Amino acid sequence: MPALNRITFDSEGVEASLPPQSRAARLVRLPVGSLKNMPAKAGGFQPGRLIINLVGELEDAPGTYVQEFNPPLELKINYTPADYQFAQKGGKPLRLAFWNGAEWVVFTSEKHQYKLYPKSPASSGGYATVSIRSWGDPPVSWG
Repeated sequence: MPALNRITFDSEGVEASLPPQSRAARLVRLPVGSLKNMPAKAGGFQPGRLIINLVGELEDAPGTYVQEFNPPLELKINYTPADYQFAQKGGKPLRLAFWNGAEWVVFTSEKHQYKLYPKSPASSGGYATVSIRSWGDPPVSWG
């Protein structure tokens, strides 16, 4: 059985863990894009900082992305004091979301097992964890 594929993206503050899948896969970072190409809807999630664009790619078929993860892909994503302040200025709680190609979708505890782990005080940073079963190649943002 292949080992857990864990990779740390230091500059983005992301640790990703990909358990063995039915076909061997690796984690690949794609260009993150620009917020101007991912407009927020009024009253919806307001992105503050793009973090990473990450995919699972089949090892025996480069360029073919894994769409379903079983067991799920696990992400640990750090947030900075600036991320926290951005959310506070907007009068909203700090949230994590991904761009689905048309709009920002907030990670939830129900669907993604989203959990926030603030330092003390929360304004000094922290991290969140998410568990992903279905994934394309969306950029992820704090907001």
